[in-house]
Amino acid sequence: MLQRSLLRWYAGHQRNLPWRKKRDPYWIMVSEFMLQQTRVETVLPYFERFLKLFPTLPSLAQASLHKVLKAWAGLGYYARARHLHQAAKIIWRNFAGKIPSTKKKLLSLPGFGPYTAGAVASLAFNRPEPALDGNVRRVLLRVHGLWKSVPRNRLEKILEKFIKKFIPAGRASDFNQALMELGALICIPSQPRCPSCPVKNFCSYQRGGDKGKKRSGKKIRKEVWTVALVEQEGRFLLHRQEGKGLLAGLWQFPIVRVNKKGDAGELKKVKELKERKALRRMLQEKFGLRIKIKGSLPPQDHSFTHIQVTMKPFLCSVVRLSSALPVSKNVRWIKPVNFSRYPISKAMSKIAALIPDPPPREATSG
Repeated sequence: MLQRSLLRWYAGHQRNLPWRKKRDPYWIMVSEFMLQQTRVETVLPYFERFLKLFPTLPSLAQASLHKVLKAWAGLGYYARARHLHQAAKIIWRNFAGKIPSTKKKLLSLPGFGPYTAGAVASLAFNRPEPALDGNVRRVLLRVHGLWKSVPRNRLEKILEKFIKKFIPAGRASDFNQALMELGALICIPSQPRCPSCPVKNFCSYQRGGDKGKKRSGKKIRKEVWTVALVEQEGRFLLHRQEGKGLLAGLWQFPIVRVNKKGDAGELKKVKELKERKALRRMLQEKFGLRIKIKGSLPPQDHSFTHIQVTMKPFLCSVVRLSSALPVSKNVRWIKPVNFSRYPISKAMSKIAALIPDPPPREATSG
């Protein structure tokens, strides 16, 4: 029987992950938010540091968003941190600090989609709910050959119904984790380790299945950003993006998104002149700054979820303020040594690392 073979394999081969040490709903909720589109190896150090800072749900709910984003800095996809913080506040306020155990109630919280709600309900509370992440979806498609007969637009619902029937009574937590582990360690996307698979005798992939079948990947949008490193008396201009969006809630250098489309025929010099002009205009309109561009620094590439960004940094100095800088908690002049005190994305950290050290002061006699 497939379930028995899978659970027996999981008992002997599961990885020693911190959130598996005890079935703590808070630990599981934090881990599931961190693991969205992020590898386990990347998450581990962040998870441990995060729990030291916020060991309980009340400590997270009562923390400032600034502290939460600072603890998350470098892990990426910062909307997850904002949603996790919002969810903790709602649980603390509306559910007496206890994480809901049903998928329906979990779906009412920020950041909980069908997968995360199913994962927390099943892993933390042993509810017989499907937890369809990419690994589980791949395992099911290969084992049962469902791609042959299931239309793509109905695939998710059919897989959820299918797996719900397969969950052994009282073993939802172990079974869902076993499926995830199988997809992560054995049934990997390319060159799956079929000889080591505990369910190979039940698998249609072993009998020809989808070998050689190409899957369409996610579309990656390419963007070019010009980044202004505006310096004044040893401090650099940082501002915090409000609302929603890619870097919302984080501190960043001023940027201008350049439309790369249609630029192929332009001379490099003409492109750079346009980029510099756009940067000057943005700094004047948004911050009231007249600046001088002193030079450029090496471009840096960074990948977000569906965006590949080439960042082109320019060192700038302030000529004068055309008006007083807006009095705002979201605009500050900060020394590079103090950048680490602020939640800054990994993309902006790459740019910050390029800032040259100030020249040493000349010794004075006397």
